[in-house]
Amino acid sequence: MSNRYVGFVSDEHFLDCVKWVCRAYPHNPDEIDMEKLQRNTIDPFKVVFDLMNGNMGVDSWLKNESIRQNDKTINNTIGEFHQKLLGGVNGWDNLGVGDDSKVDLRKSDKTIFIELKNKWNTMNSDATEQCRKKLERAVADNPDAIAYWAYIISQNGTSGESTWYYHGKTDVKVKKVWGKRVYELVTGNVDALENTWKALPLAIKDIIKSGHVLSGADEQKLREFFEVAFGKPP
Repeated sequence: MSNRYVGFVSDEHFLDCVKWVCRAYPHNPDEIDMEKLQRNTIDPFKVVFDLMNGNMGVDSWLKNESIRQNDKTINNTIGEFHQKLLGGVNGWDNLGVGDDSKVDLRKSDKTIFIELKNKWNTMNSDATEQCRKKLERAVADNPDAIAYWAYIISQNGTSGESTWYYHGKTDVKVKKVWGKRVYELVTGNVDALENTWKALPLAIKDIIKSGHVLSGADEQKLREFFEVAFGKPP
């Protein structure tokens, strides 16, 4: 019996990963959680600048700020989605937090280690240096391994793999991989990323019991977004 969503993980695992993201969305998007907004303390100076330059009232500002904070949370959760999903592929482990290697994903035979990010520009210079050190340590501790800095969304809408040149330093066992190639590396299927993307509307509808149907125009626009991010099919 074939899977309902994708072929490289079970339907149960795929749904669990999609649920992880769906739970990050507010149940009532029009309801403003003041306690959540105040956790990092609202900057009253910035509020004044925003109100006067945006020609808006405080209620409008609060709604915009709530959307902004929720969006940041959701973006982080989508990065975790990729890690959780790929960690469920047979022969791979989602290392989570606490593993000695400190990286995100590992092939079970310890021949591949992956530090996974959602976008190419997620890390600042300090985080990039720490990522590099983790990957170098992983290959030092596992002589037969290759370690990757991986990111799903690249700057120029490409997919690929190369040696990671860092501050003039190179190591053929420390690489970077991006776009569709990340999913191909883990699953062995060149179409795995696109198949995941195509399966999302069905899985989300199954989870939230939504009757929403994407229009033909919406589907075309979504296809354009995908092709900009990952390139057109050959």
